[in-house]
Amino acid sequence: MNPPAWLAQLHRQWHASRGKRVAQSSRGFTRDWVALLESAGVRSAEDQASAGREAEALAAAGHLVLKRHRYRTYLIDRVTVPLAQEAWLRGLFGGTAGDVLQAASLAVVAEFSAAGHPRFPNEWAALCVALRQAFAGARSLRPFSWTHPATLHRVLDIILKLSERDWPPATLIRQASVDIGLDSKGLERHQRTFESGLARLFGTATPLKSFGFVGGESHVELHGPVCLHFADGSVHDFAGLSNVLISAADLTRCTAISTSAARLLTIENRKTTFRQYAAANHDRRVLIAATSFPTPAFRELLGKLPADLPHHHFGDTDPAGWHILLKLREAAPRPVLPFRMQWRPGGQPSPLTPYDRQLLPKLLVEPLLADVRAEIQAIAEHNDRGDFEQETLGPPNTVSLAGG
Repeated sequence: MNPPAWLAQLHRQWHASRGKRVAQSSRGFTRDWVALLESAGVRSAEDQASAGREAEALAAAGHLVLKRHRYRTYLIDRVTVPLAQEAWLRGLFGGTAGDVLQAASLAVVAEFSAAGHPRFPNEWAALCVALRQAFAGARSLRPFSWTHPATLHRVLDIILKLSERDWPPATLIRQASVDIGLDSKGLERHQRTFESGLARLFGTATPLKSFGFVGGESHVELHGPVCLHFADGSVHDFAGLSNVLISAADLTRCTAISTSAARLLTIENRKTTFRQYAAANHDRRVLIAATSFPTPAFRELLGKLPADLPHHHFGDTDPAGWHILLKLREAAPRPVLPFRMQWRPGGQPSPLTPYDRQLLPKLLVEPLLADVRAEIQAIAEHNDRGDFEQETLGPPNTVSLAGG
């Protein structure tokens, strides 16, 4: 037989107040009887009388304590769940005691702490210490919750798998999701949770795109004159449009790409800087493309543009930004020159992240970055990323001298 509605409501209120407490309460859980019936939707006189009989039967069995009206003793004034009967109430509706959840979550942390991290052992150990201290005090650290040990185990496992390997740039995010044991859309579905966990590990915002992941539908966003030429002799001219998205399928199908632009300028920040430069490209003498790590679609674009078209790249000047320049140089059939990419001090220091510290030594010895080594060395010498975000340079008045 299902518990009555008023008892279910009493359990909901008790669970919200005490259900996941670790420390023992000092007194029973009490609620006003009339207010409890009202919140449970028990409003008719007949239903309230029936609820009163049910409460009296439970009180007779020792599960509840009823306080009667001072003068009209046939009326129930308040209902109390004694401390000794909280386990009965929990068992009636299901659930796990707070101290059991706490112990299970601490065991999960101990498991991952003992396993360690192959790439970031110090950061991983610090995270586990922080979780252990928080959980011991019955506190959660978003997105890690001590009240859901199974979810805690899953999130820690995914954070470990994401950060324990050096992912190839332009890895499809859905392929990465499968590789770490999720379904193909798992990383995208819970992206905010995993990014929050990575930020907790590294002490700074760590979006999934920082691993070089790209979306499943590869395309290129462009501003400027561009024409696609196809094997049947047809030409698709985008010159009259402002901003265009060209799919990887169309870029693969075409045989050549022509442009009347004098140069190609690739820009890392799509949401702000790309749009600012597109707005300033008044004479359309620059073909502007948004890109970070080169996707399959972008590689098709680079391979089919005229071989003599000068290519400049405008990116951030933190280690990740120089890593993107490196990957563009590896993918491009022509030299890729940095545009406005110099280390500059910021108002406040921007400390290196653990990911930066792992990446920086590789960048410093990379032959393809020899011409910009002084800028990368400045990061290492100052132990500071500096004012690295390209947005802080502000919008341009014109991009006609983008190669200067």
